[in-house]
Amino acid sequence: MRLLRRLHADERGVSLAELIVALSVTVLLLAMVGAFFASVSRASTTATGVDSNTRVASTAMREMQRMLRVASNNPVSSGVDTQYAFQYASPTSARFFAYINLNSAVDVQPVEVQFTLDPAKGTITETKWNGTPTDVTKSYYDFPRASTATLTDRPTSTLTLASSVVPTTLFTYRDAAGAPIGAGASVLSAAQLQTVASVTVALTVGERDSTRPTAANNVSLTSTVGMPNLRS
Repeated sequence: MRLLRRLHADERGVSLAELIVALSVTVLLLAMVGAFFASVSRASTTATGVDSNTRVASTAMREMQRMLRVASNNPVSSGVDTQYAFQYASPTSARFFAYINLNSAVDVQPVEVQFTLDPAKGTITETKWNGTPTDVTKSYYDFPRASTATLTDRPTSTLTLASSVVPTTLFTYRDAAGAPIGAGASVLSAAQLQTVASVTVALTVGERDSTRPTAANNVSLTSTVGMPNLRS
């Protein structure tokens, strides 16, 4: 009888140990599976965010490149009042004349365009003004002008190019040698505006708070746009 009791006791002990090991292994496997799915979920969320931000940043960058590339001085019939391409330029806003084909049914026509980054809203807007012909041949056009960041004249169109834009120095203006113009200055002077030959555009789209996990989805694009119409 004593031998039987000892055998039963040994069997119960072995079974309990096996149960503990099995439970430990199960918990470990469940933890590994959970961690794997969490990792996959995070990677999927990050990839989706990066893809969305890339699309937004690319669309905005392409439009700014397209317009800046055709920046041009605005000719005037008198030849006295030279209207240089850039009318206003700061780290977050640029307003200039551009000659671009707005409609395939007509000749190339000039527009005045302004790109503005609103740090508070995190948006980049594109505002355009069509020129008014000043002669019957439509060789010369008149545009609203001001040395300030905004024009009181009603624009022809206003478009939001991007949202969720991280506030930064959007525009860096460069001279013909590629050197930055007005380093540290908030607004370029009239004399500096005349020397702009290219513009570096640096754009970041995503989470504005860099401490948040979703900041990993941020996408940054940088491009230096040459303006052949302004080469001397």
